[in-house]
Amino acid sequence: MAIKVARGQVTIIDQTDAVSLQAFVGSSQPLTQVFNKDTGIYVPSWVGSPYLVLTPSLFVSGKGATDQITSVGNAATLTPGIKSGSAKWYKNGSAITTGQDSCTVGAASDKYALTVKANHMTVAAPQVRYAFEAIYIDGNGLEVQFRAEIQFTQHLSAGATITAVAYAPDGVVFKNDEVSSLRAHCDLWRGATIDTTDVTYAWGIKDSTIFAPTTLTAAAAANATTITVASVTNMEAGGKLSIASAQYTISSVNTSTKVVTLTSGLSAAAASGVAVSCPYYNAMLGIGWAYLTSSNPRGVTAGWTTNEITITSDAVLNFETFKCAIKDTDTSSGNASANKVVCDIISFSDMSDPITVDLVSQKGFTIKNNANDVDVKAVLFRNGEELDAAGTAYTYTWKLWNAAGTSVAKTYTGKSITVSKADVTGKGVLMCEVAK
Repeated sequence: MAIKVARGQVTIIDQTDAVSLQAFVGSSQPLTQVFNKDTGIYVPSWVGSPYLVLTPSLFVSGKGATDQITSVGNAATLTPGIKSGSAKWYKNGSAITTGQDSCTVGAASDKYALTVKANHMTVAAPQVRYAFEAIYIDGNGLEVQFRAEIQFTQHLSAGATITAVAYAPDGVVFKNDEVSSLRAHCDLWRGATIDTTDVTYAWGIKDSTIFAPTTLTAAAAANATTITVASVTNMEAGGKLSIASAQYTISSVNTSTKVVTLTSGLSAAAASGVAVSCPYYNAMLGIGWAYLTSSNPRGVTAGWTTNEITITSDAVLNFETFKCAIKDTDTSSGNASANKVVCDIISFSDMSDPITVDLVSQKGFTIKNNANDVDVKAVLFRNGEELDAAGTAYTYTWKLWNAAGTSVAKTYTGKSITVSKADVTGKGVLMCEVAK
């Protein structure tokens, strides 16, 4: 009979997290509708083609960037997807039945799209909110309820008055690499028609460091690192300011004394009363908005002076708001809105899954008897899929900290590096930062 000499034991735990769901509702029409009370015309009108079509989308963790809204789930067979019969639409909190209120609800194969063939907003009720709700069955048979909403607003146009209306033709959500860019469009409406003649467009992105022009209240010598200004409203550390043709970075602001400290000295002396400006300020946009231009694109690749800009995913970190200002430059006789500026804003979201960094080494992270170096590679993952296997899409910066963690002993660059045994005394902490 065999004699037992040792026994090993390990505890195995199956811990299943619920899937992460992100749901959105896309619209075929702008989120703003203009109603001319003089003519009784809605623009755009949902009564005639093209109608208002609302289409839900569902993204599920572990399923990549593929929309899962058409998938049909079955808890009995552990098939992930939308539970049959669970999809519902609501208008202002009340359930929508297909065929009623000029609404039609599509089948699962049509993404449950809601088609609206009536103008649901009135002067008395200038807003309407639609919601899509359903149950998603995950691969373990668990049911997860989700909901997505979209709201529309009506602008009342009193005859020939002007207003700006912004919308996103392609949607407002960046999801992983599903789309590389989205568009923001803004028109000047005169009454119930779009006016594109004798108008000027300016686009901006929300930026709290943008201030209105001000002046020096005291003379400043060359090489001085402090200046005193008439107003410090919206001036913040890290913001930019210009004096004459030179540009400087703000280090700190004293709101009581209105003294601004710069990160570098003045290149030339400046007299009291000299103009101090923000290089990204535009009078049409106002304070708090950075003027987008070809020299200050902020991730916007085209359309800075037109009614439509192209926004890349690099411009949106989590959430960004853009503003369009339109000026009526028609100064002909009888134009009551001559030189008037109207504005509208629109926001975009980045709902991409986070990128994680795994540091791997074939030799391990231990230097034994000063006999080996350490090879390290940064492996990126998003939503369970590896990114940048070739190491060309991102920039990798490494720092090796000393044993006390008080100083950087060595820096490296590249997706794969080698830490020499000579660089480590006792122990060290290796950190990798990934940028794009």
